[in-house]
Amino acid sequence: MTLDTIEHIGNSVFELRDINPSQLGVSSRQINYWIHERIVPFATAQESDKSTEQSTVESRHTSGKKTKTKWVRLNLAQAVWVSIVNELLKFKIPIETLEELAYKVWQKPREDKYVDKVFKYHIDKNPNGLPDHELNKLKSHLKNDLLMEHYFRTIINPFTDMVKSAFYRASIPHTLLYVPETNDYDFHYGNTDLIIELESIYLQKPMISIPIVPILSKVLLVDYDNKKKKDLKYLTNAERQIRDIIVFKRPKIVEIAFEDNNIKPIVVTEKHQSRAQLSEYILNNKIEIGSKLLIDIRSKDHYKITLIKK
Repeated sequence: MTLDTIEHIGNSVFELRDINPSQLGVSSRQINYWIHERIVPFATAQESDKSTEQSTVESRHTSGKKTKTKWVRLNLAQAVWVSIVNELLKFKIPIETLEELAYKVWQKPREDKYVDKVFKYHIDKNPNGLPDHELNKLKSHLKNDLLMEHYFRTIINPFTDMVKSAFYRASIPHTLLYVPETNDYDFHYGNTDLIIELESIYLQKPMISIPIVPILSKVLLVDYDNKKKKDLKYLTNAERQIRDIIVFKRPKIVEIAFEDNNIKPIVVTEKHQSRAQLSEYILNNKIEIGSKLLIDIRSKDHYKITLIKK
């Protein structure tokens, strides 16, 4: 994975705040309540521009200006967390309990300086082969406690690491394991043998398992269907070609199959549910770099795509 791709994914997960909560099925009233109740940390609640509002009052009868409202916008990690909160509320988890859970997931790693340890690991081990100037950046960041406390420690924690891993599609499955009775949780990914890793609490109490990929796929559908985003760098070339056909050519039916039938074929239609299944399909079945597409245009509204491994 190139440095540009790593930076692009980091920007998508942590930086870019362009996801409207309504796209996740969460109303403006709900998201603002959750932010005020500290269930969604480090997000900015909806607010009005007071200076604009004052000028509007003074010139209401002359200019016709309206108050500017700054709507809530989320980055990808926050959007996944909001979706998890939505799922837990379906299990009748109390708001007070969710506030405590949010503290454990978001604030406690900040207080424990989790990201400082991550930076030091990358400086010492350099697992991604970063060039010297990038390692020097990490060293400089570590010396700037104000930057670390109010920026990096708010965006990098075990939860956002799991979201990033699912985004990389480095390992499957990705799951939040949650025990309502004790408010304990664990992030599990990369190993299908769950029992080995689980502590006794998870074997003794009722547990909720929330898979991350279906949630992430719904969030990423916002990206996939956005025509303003011409190039999604986290996709392979073959995945970009599939997206281009579906989003920009917009045929009514697209059949996608692998030449050796080792992955179940999928049929994508114009329906939203079907398009959501496509994003989940891509997350679950990472198409190898170098794979080729055999495109059979049966009509302008019907494409058949066969993926051929290199």
